[in-house]
Amino acid sequence: MLVKRRELFALFVVVAVVLGIPAALFAYQAARQQRSPDGVRVVEMVARAPEQGGFSPDRLVLQAGETVRLRISSPDVVHGLTIPGLGVNVDEIYPGKVVEIAVRPDKPGRYAFACTRWCSVNHWRMRGVIEVVGAAAAPAPTEPAPLFQQLGIDLDVMPPTPTALPVTRPMASAGATLGVALPPALADPASRRAIAPAAFQALRNDPANAALSDADVWNLVAWAWLKDVEPATLARAESLYSRDCAACHGPDGKGKGPAGVNLPGMVKMDPTMPRGPLDFTDAGVMLAASDALLQGKLLRGGMGTGMPEFGSLYSDEELWAMIAHLRTFLFAK
Repeated sequence: MLVKRRELFALFVVVAVVLGIPAALFAYQAARQQRSPDGVRVVEMVARAPEQGGFSPDRLVLQAGETVRLRISSPDVVHGLTIPGLGVNVDEIYPGKVVEIAVRPDKPGRYAFACTRWCSVNHWRMRGVIEVVGAAAAPAPTEPAPLFQQLGIDLDVMPPTPTALPVTRPMASAGATLGVALPPALADPASRRAIAPAAFQALRNDPANAALSDADVWNLVAWAWLKDVEPATLARAESLYSRDCAACHGPDGKGKGPAGVNLPGMVKMDPTMPRGPLDFTDAGVMLAASDALLQGKLLRGGMGTGMPEFGSLYSDEELWAMIAHLRTFLFAK
């Protein structure tokens, strides 16, 4: 009799677990996605340090044209949130507080979101995506392939190190005072994106430049790459760099950020390269890289180096602004 009672109790426990887990999950999901009194769907989102799971949920599915209220909380440290494609920016999500924002995506697509506050050494891993579904009103126009693809650049092949490197830091302001006419390919910003700065020999081809010293030529190269960049553009890129890149590459661009110490970095591509993130002050690497190559790196990510892609977080203008900012670690404005 006692054995039967034990068997019945065990059966009861099994049934309770089998039925209870789905019920608990349903209740959990229902609690996360509610309806406010005005009928707007409410989604509870928790921002935790990446080591504790990051954003939860890190994937949302919304209907195009639907207004959704996100209630974002943090149980540990201060976080931030940006959804560039939806124009959403939340600077601070304090522990124990709830931030509410309304989003209304009009077009189907994938919208990446990310934390904007330094929350741990793995801050750069704190990302998610919003999938917006629904019939599009009209097919989106076909976008041209990124420049690095148009040029057929292999992002996994290191360009050869230039045979000549500057002895001192090139200065754009000094190049501007030389009164030298730049070749069309260097004078035009669009054409220049396909050329590596090391191709300064084009300046030497003009007999009028025969008297220029190597330092003069490098100063002209610095001027060519920075002369068209507005201060406001560089300021915007600098803020993005501080938010997204400094943790690994360091605030000075030397690749010594705390989050990048244990990353394989460029050694995955070339065993002769030092372990860790790229040093943007390394003339041998940066002078061999065209802007188009750097565009590809930002768009695709490091593919095994630990660097994430930024194509989903940056606009086209922000990508080129970031590339110009990376040049300032080697070229003085």
